[in-house]
Amino acid sequence: MPPLLSTRHAWRLQFGETPPPFPLPRTIDFVRVGVGLGMAAIDAMVDYGDPVGPLLCCVTHRLLLVPVPSGTANVWQAAHSDCGTGPLLRCCTSLGPKSPCAQRYWIAPPSQTYQITDATMLHHYLSLVRARMRNASHWQGPMELMCHA
Repeated sequence: MPPLLSTRHAWRLQFGETPPPFPLPRTIDFVRVGVGLGMAAIDAMVDYGDPVGPLLCCVTHRLLLVPVPSGTANVWQAAHSDCGTGPLLRCCTSLGPKSPCAQRYWIAPPSQTYQITDATMLHHYLSLVRARMRNASHWQGPMELMCHA
């Protein structure tokens, strides 16, 4: 089985989901995205110095829940992820089956300077990384190099 998190950067881990590692704003929304696509986009954001806040990782559903500014859910339109309203960070949407989250933990950049991640930049990097992954999936190389979003 591939590792749950693959990243180029150092992160602080906090096992367990409560309390959050840093005070989150009172009102937030959150983006739900698969761990592979999400961490690749977050790594790119860190590479370019874009605002990245703490992330909640769900081992059970292999999802990242990324806190973003309140109001983002009203305008988020993406094939690669969805956005829900906070403050409860839920893995499952109300439409899908609800399996309990057995293991969730927070990760945060070592130099935590942002409470939440910039939603516009997150959408931009998720779209770029997804496009790269889709293009790579058409490559006829070894199976282990293929990636599907």
